[in-house]
Amino acid sequence: MNLYDQFIQWAGSLNAQQVADWLRNLEWNRVVPEITGKFVGFLLGFGASWFLLFRRHLKALDRLRRGDSDDVLFQAHFLVPVPGTDKYALIFRNLMPSTTVNELYDNPAARKIVREMADITTLRKPVLRTEGVLGFEVLNDAFNHISGHLGTTPFPRETWLFAMTCEDRQVVRRKCVRCFLVRPAELERMASWRWCRDHVVCELPWHWYRIVALHQVATVWQEEEKAAQNPNPKTQGMPLVDKHATHRRVRAMSVGIFTNEKPVGTPAEIDWASKEWELKKLGLDLNAPPVA
Repeated sequence: MNLYDQFIQWAGSLNAQQVADWLRNLEWNRVVPEITGKFVGFLLGFGASWFLLFRRHLKALDRLRRGDSDDVLFQAHFLVPVPGTDKYALIFRNLMPSTTVNELYDNPAARKIVREMADITTLRKPVLRTEGVLGFEVLNDAFNHISGHLGTTPFPRETWLFAMTCEDRQVVRRKCVRCFLVRPAELERMASWRWCRDHVVCELPWHWYRIVALHQVATVWQEEEKAAQNPNPKTQGMPLVDKHATHRRVRAMSVGIFTNEKPVGTPAEIDWASKEWELKKLGLDLNAPPVA
């Protein structure tokens, strides 16, 4: 006979008098505090767990409401001619499923650096300000990630420019790191704000911030091109090893990308007069002469 059967047999043999005697002989001065303590401990543990879970849920809701995200997006940009006009529609497409900062960087220090740099970007300076060896490694990891992903595509290879950006986290809806890919000839055109204003329309009305961001990326690229013509002597950390104290933040890569994209719907004209006024209040005067 197993223990369960023995217990059932014992319980069935008890009568009311035996149960009453058993209860009367219990040491209640020890049983009651023991049960009460365990019950209170259970309630405290349950309450603390519920509070922590609820607090985590509130934080997640707040991040969702603010559009704060740890996502890293890799997006290709195209200037598509609008038939019958001299305008081009700016469209951009994701090149791969979004990843996160934690998935892209296995080193906690690199994650911290990326988040800190993303938090201080502005529309005036949307390119992540990577500096020194650490900044170069952070940029290089993202560069290698997307170039490796696109390295086996069936599309013809051509040169694209890569820039790691985060649009102003105070003005865009979704605050995440965006890695831009754009063809050199198209980025060169976007270096002229007058050309952008007169010739570029958006696939969707709220994409106008991206035109501004690409224009700012183009100015960074031009500055780096000029600096490359007059390079400063490099300091080596080890024999033949570059310390990368300064490095290109807009880098060229050769990859194959599907380029026959079409706008979704009718491209939207942008009222740049009002938008430029909004940007000027944020400290970005797009019509100001370039600083020499």
